[in-house]
Amino acid sequence: MEEIRARRGDPLVAEEYLPGRLHTLETLGDGWEPRVLGSFRTTLSPPPFFVEERLEWAPPPPETAQVLRQLEALGVGFGACHTEFVVHEGRARIIEVNYRLIGDHCDFLLADLLGVPLFEQILRVHLGEALPGRPVPRPRHAVAEPVIADRCGTLVAAPGPLQMDDGPVRLAYRPQRAVGDTVSLTRTNRDYLGTVRAIGPGQDEVNAALARFRATHDWTIA
Repeated sequence: MEEIRARRGDPLVAEEYLPGRLHTLETLGDGWEPRVLGSFRTTLSPPPFFVEERLEWAPPPPETAQVLRQLEALGVGFGACHTEFVVHEGRARIIEVNYRLIGDHCDFLLADLLGVPLFEQILRVHLGEALPGRPVPRPRHAVAEPVIADRCGTLVAAPGPLQMDDGPVRLAYRPQRAVGDTVSLTRTNRDYLGTVRAIGPGQDEVNAALARFRATHDWTIA
């Protein structure tokens, strides 16, 4: 660390294994106002592997103010920003800061949850426009849940792209591996076979719809 500081004078983010609960913070800034769009709570595989098994819409944790101060110190305030951080014993510690929207299909969930043309707003900010008025929060819940390979082999059965309604829950599935692909187990996010997105009125409805979707579709590696 001291060697790096001797070569650079700008703020640095150092990574290490951090205990605690993993969250994201999604922000959009126009150079004057950094606006919090929302937060996802991330479920990880047990150590020593690092696989993101589920991203679930959740209120920003109480420690979010700490993260915003750290982003300000890093000079973050313009455009879309996706920040990952861990909360442990009341302290928020940043893992990474990305000047982009969240990935893994949660960017589409975020736009649907907010009910605004999010991608258009990002473009307008870069064209020099100020952020529009704050959207009115809607009581919705959302999850992005990948289907993860559990063995090496050849993918011999899997659904194609799907969009469907399960009662009040809207589901979408996007494959990331095609039937016939060779699967090598890496114990990372590269093991995703596809991702299911679900958005609905509440947590119970969304979880039940996800369970039914997975139970009625087959992913087979032989």
